[in-house]
Amino acid sequence: MRTPPTHRDESTALRDTSSQELAEQARAGSKAAFAELVARYEAPLFSFLLMRVRTTEDAEELTQDAFLRAWSKLELYRSEWKFSTWLFTLARHLAASRHRSAPPQPSGGEEAYEQACLQPDPPGALADTEERANLWSLAERVLTPDQRSALWLRYAEDRTVPEIAQILGRSTTAVRVLLFRARASLGRHLDPASTAAAARPVSSGACGASTPGRSSNPSSRPTVS
Repeated sequence: MRTPPTHRDESTALRDTSSQELAEQARAGSKAAFAELVARYEAPLFSFLLMRVRTTEDAEELTQDAFLRAWSKLELYRSEWKFSTWLFTLARHLAASRHRSAPPQPSGGEEAYEQACLQPDPPGALADTEERANLWSLAERVLTPDQRSALWLRYAEDRTVPEIAQILGRSTTAVRVLLFRARASLGRHLDPASTAAAARPVSSGACGASTPGRSSNPSSRPTVS
């Protein structure tokens, strides 16, 4: 007689499943599949949103909102799409709406970058030195939100230019211009060694792969009821 699968077996199977397949399962009603997508993309999505809003609190709230929006809109998702690109595009629209409706406030970007990028033992090269943390603080001061987002997606998330274009709602040419101007702007404020570090690609999930927010175990993870 075959032994029924255990919860651990099911969890391992979900971790080994592609994001597109998980999204299809979630669309069919699987909350476990969607929970795995949240675990997979919560941190990088938070870091992306931190490039576009003023505070850590705003980024945390928008991260939750983006996952809840994704859950409610799963019937619109198509398996030929890359799920993460679809999710980040939803999040970008939410951040744009928040920006339009929010009153002007002093920027809290430097504190937010420190909190996001100086977690204990972050796995990415962008977050593992004070120099890199200072780089993103400088980006907060001298780059536009789209320039920061494009730079983050390219070098911290290792996204391709077409993927970035889809997420930001721009053409591929416009994204290349954004990246060029962002690097040039940072280069004017950095010494040659730091500029080289800014332009060096890193593995996917850098800095954003640490847990979002001030705690390494956030209690604000969105749930689906």
